[in-house]
Amino acid sequence: MKKSRFELSYLEMVRRSFYAFLRDELERRLKVITFDKIYKQCRDKCVAYPYVDPREMRPKKREFAKESSLALPYIIIFCEESISEEHKKYIRFRADNRIRKDTLALIPGIQLNKPFYSGMKFFERNTFFDLLETFLDVDYGLLIQRDDRYRKQNRYALSHFHVKIDWPIAEAAESLGKEMRYISKSLYEKGECSAGLLQDKLFEYYGWHHQATGGRRTAALIAAQYLKQIPGLTTVYVSSSETRTLTRYSEKGVARYAIIQLDKDYAHQIMEINRITPEAFRLGYVLGESEGFYDVMLFVSYKHTEWGQPPMDGKLRIIKPDFSWLAVDREMILPLSHALSSRPLILKWIYRSEKEK
Repeated sequence: MKKSRFELSYLEMVRRSFYAFLRDELERRLKVITFDKIYKQCRDKCVAYPYVDPREMRPKKREFAKESSLALPYIIIFCEESISEEHKKYIRFRADNRIRKDTLALIPGIQLNKPFYSGMKFFERNTFFDLLETFLDVDYGLLIQRDDRYRKQNRYALSHFHVKIDWPIAEAAESLGKEMRYISKSLYEKGECSAGLLQDKLFEYYGWHHQATGGRRTAALIAAQYLKQIPGLTTVYVSSSETRTLTRYSEKGVARYAIIQLDKDYAHQIMEINRITPEAFRLGYVLGESEGFYDVMLFVSYKHTEWGQPPMDGKLRIIKPDFSWLAVDREMILPLSHALSSRPLILKWIYRSEKEK
């Protein structure tokens, strides 16, 4: 278990606060890069944006999806502490993929807005997000972590690119199975059928169905499970071209972002509940609109059910395939990136019946 703020020293608490602030800023910028910019490009080019359907935000969705050429797929790992070398076996970050001038020269077609210098990879520099966005276009996985060379400062840097996650699915499922007390020693201790079911449940625990989950989403959830064993908080972001969503794995659990079409009748009900005028709603929340819909940013947080949490008594238990491990917790319409004083609006969208719509 990760240590809470009450278990930290004062200096560690300061670092935790700093990390949380930087993560909020990173998340805000990722939403702009992943959704706002692409949405605007679609509008400018009169191209239909690939909206997300309610069913696609449900846990354990099984349907296969076609990749969208408009989406920007990536994985970002953001760690409160620096990852020690003992973890390089499964999280591939080495000298040859550290962000330096000589390694950047190996990337074909990369174009930086400014000549590269070592300081531009630090989070506090105004060049950080330009560098990050450049790498999102060309890379598989990025690592942001605390720079150990500055122990007296809480400095975070984009340290590595092309970070691969090589931990086997079977080992990840075994780790989760022990954590949830479905097994005590090994994945196959209760037979092959139980082992296969635990591997399927690993995907469900992180919000996907094992048969319909692509390589990048698989790598991200494997990374999230593996990073539980390192000190400090860790956050994994994965943007998928199949689901057109941005998913976050952190100590808060599973959360997901997407652009949706919200029918105007239901939107007006939300406005009335929150005492917001249509003009204020358009200015603060609406990316665009059509005759019957508003285009808005949806945020969904998920919660683990009783069967997706360690048992209170710590005793071994029997896995049951029909019992869900993850459920929708909260759904919110998020304000636009420039609407700094607007608050998220609660709604129920994912499971609304066709009659209610």
